[in-house]
Amino acid sequence: MTGSATGPRVVLGLPAYNRPDTLARALESLLSQTYRDFAVVIMDDRPSAETTSIAEAYAREDGRVRYEANDTRLGMVDNWRRVFERATQQYPGAEYFAWVSDHDLWHARWLEELVAVLGAHPDVALAYVRNMRMMPGDGRMTDKSFETFGMRNRAARLRRSARYMLSGDMIYGLIRVRALNAAGVFRRVTTPDRQVLLALSLFGQVRQLPEVLWYREVLRVFDVGRQRQVFFPNGAPLYVYLPAHVQHFATLLWDFAIRGAGQPAFGRLAGLRYACSQLWWSCVRDLERPKSDWRMTIQKLYVWRQRPDQAR
Repeated sequence: MTGSATGPRVVLGLPAYNRPDTLARALESLLSQTYRDFAVVIMDDRPSAETTSIAEAYAREDGRVRYEANDTRLGMVDNWRRVFERATQQYPGAEYFAWVSDHDLWHARWLEELVAVLGAHPDVALAYVRNMRMMPGDGRMTDKSFETFGMRNRAARLRRSARYMLSGDMIYGLIRVRALNAAGVFRRVTTPDRQVLLALSLFGQVRQLPEVLWYREVLRVFDVGRQRQVFFPNGAPLYVYLPAHVQHFATLLWDFAIRGAGQPAFGRLAGLRYACSQLWWSCVRDLERPKSDWRMTIQKLYVWRQRPDQAR
């Protein structure tokens, strides 16, 4: 089943949350990958009889699947952290990790192609693919691209990431475990995917594959208020009401300038420069954002507000 005596080369972490309608199809899609040297670890943050029954059935039938349910609701950020922690605890020899959802679909070659990129390019910390959105009446392919492939300078990668990254797509890419550990995994901030990807840019390059190999269900638009509710079910800490860029700056500052977590790759002084650079270029990104993007976001948010049944 696996390619080595120490366990699979890849672990997929699935933070589940009350999607018995799509969980089985997501698992079928993952277990049908042409690349076989992987395991799936499911952490269920809202276990129900139906969800548990589906997950446990797959775990019995396929030894690559492991299922656990949280005793209490953790919220999205902590459950994403938890699934990575459990995945690396259960499979300490895994080289690569990816978060996967309980409602998307993946082409059979998705994992094979991503593993090939990381295997061929040691300087690449994350590889991801283009995706097709699955929305009612909308099956558009993403036309956006972003990568830092070939960029060896950390400051340049961070600057480009702060201005142009596609965090919602990239966070579902395949990541080197050692780089993700160095970056700090998810943090208890708003837009935590963007924060960890900014930190990850300091430890390696990003490569985007041009082929569509991921079919993504998108039902909601970004809303920081909803993030606070979903991420912190027991109450949001006061600091998450600060602008996200400030939260990310504080996290990078603490990790790399004060704690020196970037060593031996870079020192505390460099960490200070990187934290300040992130804050500056993230603000520049917001100022450069086209007015049409702001209008579209406001329109989508209004539509979402009329459909609170979709809140997760």
